[in-house]
Amino acid sequence: MLENLRTNKKMYIAILIALIFVAAAAVVFNIIVKPYAVYADGTKVEDPCIVSADGKEIFIVETPEIASDVIREVMESYVAEDGKLDTLEIDEQLKIEDKTLFVGVKPPRVLTKDEAVAKVLAANDTESPAMHVTTKTDVDITEKVKPETVYEKTDDLYNGNLALKNKGEEGEKIVTNEVTLVNGQETDSEPVAEKVTEEPVDRVIYVGTKARPADTAWRDYTGAIIGEDDGMKMVNYGLQFVGNRYKYGGTSLTNGTDCSGFIYSVYRHFGYNVPRLGFYKMGKGVCLDEAKAGDVVYYPGHYAMYMGNGKIVHAYNSRAGICVSSVHAPGRILTIRRFVDEPVE
Repeated sequence: MLENLRTNKKMYIAILIALIFVAAAAVVFNIIVKPYAVYADGTKVEDPCIVSADGKEIFIVETPEIASDVIREVMESYVAEDGKLDTLEIDEQLKIEDKTLFVGVKPPRVLTKDEAVAKVLAANDTESPAMHVTTKTDVDITEKVKPETVYEKTDDLYNGNLALKNKGEEGEKIVTNEVTLVNGQETDSEPVAEKVTEEPVDRVIYVGTKARPADTAWRDYTGAIIGEDDGMKMVNYGLQFVGNRYKYGGTSLTNGTDCSGFIYSVYRHFGYNVPRLGFYKMGKGVCLDEAKAGDVVYYPGHYAMYMGNGKIVHAYNSRAGICVSSVHAPGRILTIRRFVDEPVE
């Protein structure tokens, strides 16, 4: 039994010595064959460092100084040249630390500063950015300031009519917006201040107060216009057909029309969906003294279009056809209706 103990002791000593030799050999091997990383040109780097964002490795460079320069250049690339920078930050938790290398594993790639910057910026343009660089910048924008509208009563206009006294002038102001960008893409813009640099000039509109004369049989001045337009365009269009024939029930300005068909066809030509009959129920009522080109004049059983200066154009009858007449020629005026007018407000 004593002999067995001696034999086991010798075996244990031999194993211990072997382990010591293996450990020593490993140390010597690591000293002789140290793991490394490489640049693209094959240059070895034995102690590189990595930059990670929230624990995810982004790139490997040779030194912590280069890593810091890369981060700085990436951040600066998102700073606008024409703004006042408020804040600049990276959303992720960045970490610079030594890269662990292993013998027998393919050496990892070390990037130059420019390569690392380019890699991060390219990744940031994808759906899975390497990091999120947020900037908040104050940006000044010049905007127009619309003038206020002021109303003044006047007895030079008929009751309810409007006329422009002063069109006014726009002012200017500088609006400061805090613009938030993530990786160069705007995500929010909020006004934080404004300063008027040029005051606007008020727009002044006259409002008529004068009573209308009794120059039409139906003194109905209610209603509203159906479109914003220049009535003279309708008159000039209708005048092209002067001399063409009258046809009862017709609507053709070239082959024959009656009085209501003439009004209907002229207004339909300019896109107004007016009915074939019943114009006296439409538009806004006006007196003869304030009539404008394009207004529809209604007589007992007859319609005409006012031209201005006391004249009308209309499809009169089978003898005269489409012609120009005095506004008083067809008879007593029942009402005058305004369909379109140029906007004042």
